Amino acid sequence: MFLCLLLIAVPAFPDAVSADRPPQVSQQVLARYFAAVSEQTPKTRGVEMDMDFSARLPKLKKEGSMLAKRIVSSLGKISFVVKSFSGDSTVKNYVIIKYMSGEVEMADKTLDAGINPKNYKFKYKRMESFNGRQVHVFELNPRKKQLGLFKGELWIDDETALPVRETGSLVKSPSIFLKKVNFTRTYAMYNGAALPARVESVVETRIAGKAELDIRYSNVAPEAVATP
Repeated sequence: MFLCLLLIAVPAFPDAVSADRPPQVSQQVLARYFAAVSEQTPKTRGVEMDMDFSARLPKLKKEGSMLAKRIVSSLGKISFVVKSFSGDSTVKNYVIIKYMSGEVEMADKTLDAGINPKNYKFKYKRMESFNGRQVHVFELNPRKKQLGLFKGELWIDDETALPVRETGSLVKSPSIFLKKVNFTRTYAMYNGAALPARVESVVETRIAGKAELDIRYSNVAPEAVATP
């Protein structure tokens, strides 16, 4: 039904797209993306998944790995349960735990950091194949220097209109101890929603040099009901 409506009238997003192909095509892709992301929001909550962390501080020759459970409540609150850790405690406390704390803090904030016309300008770049599927690649340029926003690319699946990949660098550091944060986040489908599958991040710190973090997600399931 939604696709039929798009053929009749495509919503306009002023200054949202600078297209390298017919503007109406880019606008259709974005309109489908905004609608799909909005509709999937309830499906991204009330779930839990395992997170396998692998982190390194090359300059200090330290590394560590952690297995944890990430829980997203029905209200969107994020919490973690650590299952195991091996490696150097510096990596655990200043890389992995800091990442967890950042996720919890961002979820608790009312700050709007969503990928939408209010926060970003969109430029259509190309269409290509990704994991056997056709995707639309958009260049993202933030309209403001705000926490949570990034400059980079958004990859949208042609069939589902949901994100499959986001990559770039944060325009504002989440901490005075960090100089630059680069990341690539890929998604996988679960119950009709795009959930994280992998996050690769390289962070330039002011004290320990470069920090490398690789996170792989697995065992996605509905949130377990806590026993009273």
